[in-house]
Amino acid sequence: MELRHLKYFAAVAEYGSFTKAAEQLFTAQPSLSQQIKDLEAEVGVQLIDRSSKQIKLTDEGRTFLKHALNAIESANLAAAAAQQVAHQKKNQIHIGFLNVAELKIMPLILEKLKKQLPNISIHIQSLTCLEQIHKLKKSELDISFTRFALQHDDYDNIQLMTEKIYLVASKKLHSSGHTVTRNYLSKQSIIMCEQGASPVFYENIHQIIALEQLPQRQMHWVTNVLQHINLINMGMGYSFAPEYLLKFLSEDVQTVATDFEITPLHLYASFRKNSSHQALQMICRELKAATIH
Repeated sequence: MELRHLKYFAAVAEYGSFTKAAEQLFTAQPSLSQQIKDLEAEVGVQLIDRSSKQIKLTDEGRTFLKHALNAIESANLAAAAAQQVAHQKKNQIHIGFLNVAELKIMPLILEKLKKQLPNISIHIQSLTCLEQIHKLKKSELDISFTRFALQHDDYDNIQLMTEKIYLVASKKLHSSGHTVTRNYLSKQSIIMCEQGASPVFYENIHQIIALEQLPQRQMHWVTNVLQHINLINMGMGYSFAPEYLLKFLSEDVQTVATDFEITPLHLYASFRKNSSHQALQMICRELKAATIH
């Protein structure tokens, strides 16, 4: 039994379709079907019920899936641990940043890192939260700075700061200064980050207003901070902005009072527990001792 068989089986279980799973795995559907048959022959039981249009796991298949996922996770963790050792041997540190972390955290750690370890090679990547978590688990990053507290026994988190979120709009859109209600906001043009670009931020706003239920003509979707700033400054609609973003908005943009609470955002550093990476240990010491505003 090979690891690829387990990955193929897990993909079919996730997507409920040989065709969709094959697309995600970049393989041909007939080849994938044969791989699953080979797996079933080796295990000695039928794992997938093919009697209906919708692919379903048998009872045996559901039990097998739990162990298959654990095996895949263990293999991924083994590869990630080896990658992290390779980074250390090459005297490298790989760091993922959100925009807010580039502004608030990067100046705090890079100068001290280079001063204490002058020969270290620092690799910096500007990535979304989901991209960072994916790379962290593969040890393509040694530390990530995201809105997530990574819940996994092999990783640890440091909560670095909490940011308020403000409703903002240009003065030409909101000239009366009245307090905005959910009902009023649901009838206005809205500028919003796409869910994949900033899932925690999206979820916080989704608690206030059901974004997917608004007419699409009201929505202006963005995928990065620069787009977000530009559309707000252009007066294209109301939007929500984390506190750090306010300094980049034009003088024509103002914060708007609301009759509802907006859940704040947190920033976390996430990294592998008990790592012997000298540069990573130094960064963590600095972060734990720092007061970040």
